[in-house]
Amino acid sequence: MAANVLKLDGLAFKDYGRDNRVNELKTVSKNGYLLLGIASSMIAIHFTMLTRKSIESNIVSLHFLLFVGIASLVWEERSNLKLKSSPVASVLGALLIGLILLRTLTPLGYDVAIAPFIFGIGICLLSSGANSFKYFRKELILLSLTAFYPKIVDILIQMGITKATAQASSFLLWASGFSVYRNGVQIILPKGRVEVLSACAGVDSMLLMLTVTIFFFILIQTKLKDKIICLIVAALISFWLNSFRIAILALLANSQDMKGFEYWHGGDGSLVFSVLSVGVFAVFCWFFYVRKALENSKN
Repeated sequence: MAANVLKLDGLAFKDYGRDNRVNELKTVSKNGYLLLGIASSMIAIHFTMLTRKSIESNIVSLHFLLFVGIASLVWEERSNLKLKSSPVASVLGALLIGLILLRTLTPLGYDVAIAPFIFGIGICLLSSGANSFKYFRKELILLSLTAFYPKIVDILIQMGITKATAQASSFLLWASGFSVYRNGVQIILPKGRVEVLSACAGVDSMLLMLTVTIFFFILIQTKLKDKIICLIVAALISFWLNSFRIAILALLANSQDMKGFEYWHGGDGSLVFSVLSVGVFAVFCWFFYVRKALENSKN
């Protein structure tokens, strides 16, 4: 490229600095498109593996929400990103991504919980090297939720979430005037019964709500007290709506409506309640936090 010529008092100077800046911008742009292609490919592979493993729709929704939130955060900060990595960080990032790609060759070897966090770190290292942990701190926090998913499930089960759900569902049925009896995690009605297992305890819905809550914290500045309130409200919304779903299942079992039971017990029916939980929480956040934040920004 020919250098730009500056004329000053009859003298001519070549502006090599401007040429260097243009070349640097072109390099950054190429790197950005390359990283976007790698990230898009890894996300597509991840959802393909979720489909192969027949993962429940609630978990698929959770992962979809995470990636949408991460994409939104990266888009908002795109002008502040510095896409410049060191050779060592680039090699390490490529190795992490290569490791995940190798695991995809055998479906049983691909861990849908840990893989997004690992290839997320790999992409961060490719983009900005060691500084990526500063630039992409929020995004990595969101991705870590998938890595800690199995541990969170174990903790909730050990805390007795299945028994608590059975108790809450029995209470709702009793308060509605039905003759109900509970034996441990079994809800017994005159002509049918249901057993609340760990998969029916609404753990996936709670984790979905936890993701939504953390995403809300990232978008809206809140005090520690408000964060605690939001976490408690999100957990209560998810818990009681799932308990209501279990109560419906008990009534369907009592009426021998197996078609209705299968629908509300399966992915589509449970997904309806997950979406409803997110909607109720969104209304809560709007009235108590988002609306106030918008009013303060106008003033």
